[in-house]
Amino acid sequence: MTLIPVQDATKHAERLVKIFDEIKVDREERAGVDRGVMSLREILQELANPGDPNDPLVIRRHVAGAGIHDLSAKICAVWDRLPTKRELITPHLRLLAQTYYVGQNEANPRWDRIDGVPREHGAADKVVELYWGCLCLLAGLDVELDDPVESSHGKNPDVIAIASDKTVWSFALKTLSKTENAANVPKNLLANINKGMEQVTASRANKGFVVVNAKNIIDHESLRLQGPYHTWQEANARLSQQLQIVLDTFYRDETAGIDQTFNAGGVLAPIFVLVAHSAVLGYPPESNRPVWIEVRTMIAPNLPGPALPSPGSFGAEALGFAADLNHMMQTII
Repeated sequence: MTLIPVQDATKHAERLVKIFDEIKVDREERAGVDRGVMSLREILQELANPGDPNDPLVIRRHVAGAGIHDLSAKICAVWDRLPTKRELITPHLRLLAQTYYVGQNEANPRWDRIDGVPREHGAADKVVELYWGCLCLLAGLDVELDDPVESSHGKNPDVIAIASDKTVWSFALKTLSKTENAANVPKNLLANINKGMEQVTASRANKGFVVVNAKNIIDHESLRLQGPYHTWQEANARLSQQLQIVLDTFYRDETAGIDQTFNAGGVLAPIFVLVAHSAVLGYPPESNRPVWIEVRTMIAPNLPGPALPSPGSFGAEALGFAADLNHMMQTII
């Protein structure tokens, strides 16, 4: 994993603000993005004296900064490298400007009060659609995005990606909701997979799978308390451990409830993808001073059971597809 200076991270975030100017988004509508950009600016100002890493204010600042950097890096790469795709992602950018919780590295409530005003945060679920669409574009696929506002209300897949051989891939993006009872998470996972499979099989796609955003079920605080981490691999392993606990229960108790449309028409690959991000303290190589790092992981559990797909199968092909997008997620920074 490559670490980048906060100066470079800030440049990406500042570029996203300029993109909002280009599409004429009012400054009053950028609360979530501005929160992350302001955090990076504050971090820049305090590099000489970064403060106590255990201070809740310092933690929030770095988490927000890391989250907006990762997101803006993907968006700006599409905007500046693929200018013909700007119109495609503009509707999602306009919604992003109105979204308070934009980072993929922290949980968000379904609703809360901001400055005393009650706000519902369903728009936060749409960020991962933009993120996945950007990854597909950067991987060289031709992409269609379901409009995030004038959407099909779950009838269509959220992202369609057409490969160079004209194979149409369909992806239903689902974000698990935060819950106080961890025992409900595997059941919620099953419900989201079933709903996503319906979207994929109802589409015109030749192939597809469900993508699940795990940001709201990660115990980010526990992950940070286990650090600082000596390597990125150690932090990634801790994050993956949390996902594996959910998967173990899911395979044991819930897979019998997988919708029987799973194999209908041979469209659905026998996998789903879990995407999980967090921000933790870790030591850079040859340094005894920990810094904040963004941990990004993408795993592709198999369906209906945990057995690996055989080489050359549809499942193996889907795993390769997911691996390509994971590469984009890790390297476009």
